[in-house]
Amino acid sequence: MDYNFKGIISVPAGALRAKKIFVASLFLLLALTLYDIFTYLALAADGRELGEVFSTHGLLPFARFSCETLISSILYYLGIIFSLMLLATGMVAIASFDFEELRGNPFLTARQALVLCAKKTRQLLLSLLAIAVFIGFIALLGVIVGLIARIPYIGELLYGLFFFFPNFVVSLFTVLIIFVFIMSILAMPASVAADRTGETFSAILETFLTIIRQPLRWIGYTAYSAAAAKVCAFIFAYFAFRAIQFLILTTRLGGGGKIDGIVASGTMHLPLKSGLVSFTTNIFPGLKFGFDMSTIAPAPGHDGIIGYIMAISLFLVFLIVWGYILSIITTGQAYAYAIIKKIRDDHAITEEKSLFLEEAWSGAPARDDGTETESNV
Repeated sequence: MDYNFKGIISVPAGALRAKKIFVASLFLLLALTLYDIFTYLALAADGRELGEVFSTHGLLPFARFSCETLISSILYYLGIIFSLMLLATGMVAIASFDFEELRGNPFLTARQALVLCAKKTRQLLLSLLAIAVFIGFIALLGVIVGLIARIPYIGELLYGLFFFFPNFVVSLFTVLIIFVFIMSILAMPASVAADRTGETFSAILETFLTIIRQPLRWIGYTAYSAAAAKVCAFIFAYFAFRAIQFLILTTRLGGGGKIDGIVASGTMHLPLKSGLVSFTTNIFPGLKFGFDMSTIAPAPGHDGIIGYIMAISLFLVFLIVWGYILSIITTGQAYAYAIIKKIRDDHAITEEKSLFLEEAWSGAPARDDGTETESNV
């Protein structure tokens, strides 16, 4: 590990692991399922026809919906919040692969990463909740100050007298906390995955120090990871597209035109012309350089259970592409945390002991005098 900008360059290669993409895809699927459930519950609370909405948006209802009632708004935004929390939890599992590899254990399995993630979920959620509660408490104090200002004469005097200090100073500090809280969705999973104490305050402190003490370095590393995720995922998606074409071409030699009909039956249920698919199949937003997924099925499809099965299969291909995107972003945050912590505290993650490998084992004889005993045999 190079504890400088050279260490961050290898992020796309470090993220290209089958077990990491599997874990990332798993949590993406869970987050999408949770988002779908809450979104459709919110639309149902508004009295909308779910069949019509499903025929338009399908399983990816990423359009901007206008909620008409308070209940639907609460359900809709709760779905977004819970989905983000689930993605952050998955990022803890992905970052665990990186930190264990830096500690000398490249053999961490997906099951071990999920177990470690389950143990650290409480620490992650409590850390995020603690920051949110603190922000909410400051906002409540602002409401109380506003109520005091309603008092005739004395209230206006107090508001003007204490406007700069402490009100403005506290507000400025709170805005910084809000900014770090938003960024902590990216940075905190790496801090939690690297933490060995399991303490909530420790994760919060490491997250703040990572972002505040080295802001330009962290922003630069994060921007590089995001750009690399977009470009490398496009390359991954392009090869996946060509693999699908090759599969269709070879199977068509035996199955004939029926193969085109089966594939087309699956694409009928997928939003191949949506903005999300277009974002994935173009190298960068605003650049017309990419490929068209709809060309894989030129023949007309037909309804039936085969179409839904084929749609699920094609969706899984799309899912692992986005799993690679999440893997790159998380690996970038893990490497950024390791580099910044080394620069900040002169603490190297590579010098830590693995959480899973035994420190040492010995197969040497207990005695060296040549006598065969039960222990050394």
